[in-house]
Amino acid sequence: MKKYMIKSSLLAGLLALLFAMPDLKSGSLTDITKPYLGEYECKKIVFDGEDHSDWFSDVRLELKPDKTFVLTYPQNGKKHETQGRYVYDEQSETITLSAEGAETFKRRFPLKDGMIYITLTFGEKTLSMQFEQK
Repeated sequence: MKKYMIKSSLLAGLLALLFAMPDLKSGSLTDITKPYLGEYECKKIVFDGEDHSDWFSDVRLELKPDKTFVLTYPQNGKKHETQGRYVYDEQSETITLSAEGAETFKRRFPLKDGMIYITLTFGEKTLSMQFEQK
């Protein structure tokens, strides 16, 4: 009797787990694990053709599960943060970052193999940043 009770408890637990999960047949493992989440460290910053990676060695971008991001960067010896929202598109392997505040910002960037490539133009100058997932 005790054997049947353990087996039925195990079966009930597995069934509850299966019904709680999304339809796994139509989804993929990345739908469940979301490998793009986490902290990204800026490995390279190039502004107007000059590498400034050594000046900005402590720039970080964190993608949180609630679809928000936090960009942390040093400025005048102090740590500053910018927060916003993001949308990840698995098919095109892009991420759209948007932030509102003093300046409204909404841009889409490639996110491939744990790397985010950000390119922005300021007048005739270009800022390129490369973030690597930690």
